[in-house]
Amino acid sequence: MLKNKKYDFIIVGQGLAGTLLAHDLLDSKKRILIIDKHLKASASKVAGGLMNPISVRRCIPAFPEYYVETAFKRYRELEEKLNANFLHTKPLVKLFRNEEIKDLWHDKYNNHNMDIYIKGFNKTNTFSSFKDTFTSANVEPAGNLDVIRFLITSKTYFSNKCDFLEEEFDFDFFNENKISYKAYNSEKIVFCEGYRLINNPFFNYLPLAPTKGEVITIKIPSLEYCDQIISKGVYLIPLGNHLYTVGATYNREDLTDEITDDGQRFLIERLEGILNVDYEIIDRRAGIRPTVRDYKPLIGWHKDNSRIGVFNGLGARGVLVGPYLSNAFVNSSYETISRFDK
Repeated sequence: MLKNKKYDFIIVGQGLAGTLLAHDLLDSKKRILIIDKHLKASASKVAGGLMNPISVRRCIPAFPEYYVETAFKRYRELEEKLNANFLHTKPLVKLFRNEEIKDLWHDKYNNHNMDIYIKGFNKTNTFSSFKDTFTSANVEPAGNLDVIRFLITSKTYFSNKCDFLEEEFDFDFFNENKISYKAYNSEKIVFCEGYRLINNPFFNYLPLAPTKGEVITIKIPSLEYCDQIISKGVYLIPLGNHLYTVGATYNREDLTDEITDDGQRFLIERLEGILNVDYEIIDRRAGIRPTVRDYKPLIGWHKDNSRIGVFNGLGARGVLVGPYLSNAFVNSSYETISRFDK
């Protein structure tokens, strides 16, 4: 039985975007109803949660520094609020593929202010189990968010602090003039549906270009203890007990939640370009990211109805950009959809 029939906000979707937005709205003393059904293909359910402030190919900041600062600070606050541990800070080690890339990183460090993130270079192999012939660089702050744990602990919190309707949103029961869903009325509604925004009759005109991503979990019994994220073509995120998440692929053509031969082949080929030791594949997962071709998130209110909003398109780096953008959305007002440069 839901507590209320009248809300300040209805949030559709409790993936990463909807969860961050719900926390910010509750902190602002808003009455909210969350509508979500666990759907297998959701990107948040399969995300590796990598928090990397650098575009490793070009060795440039992925976002303004305040995005990064806000993300780490906000997740720490939420850990305390939820009495849970889901943010794991650890250095990222970029293994250089060749001398050209190595020289690029040294130039960026020495001449382009990248010392804010590059915290030194390794003159010798970091680990004997990895192929880092051309040495490596250390990046901080970095880490990973355990997205599943964050979503689960948040859902438990929401069940005590607001109303939660566990079902898939049905537009046949939505009245856009009254902003009502079935028997529930609200001042505003915000759609945080991830890639399913492409089927939303109010926002299907937006330039969302969903991207499928695949990851695998591997076990490396012989690998010495490693508490650093390794990056070289793919990333390896340590999970403990010799387990690692390896990812990720990018596929705009296949938007199913099925594991593909091409995706697995890509990950295995990249993985064997990093490792010198044997490994075992433990798990394979696929999900659909709500990406936008120009990488600018989709945030704001519908041009014809300022009570119908969207908070979406956070993309492959949503764990880093989400906290800042959620705060900006809650504490600012936009007449129409705003495109944030990252």
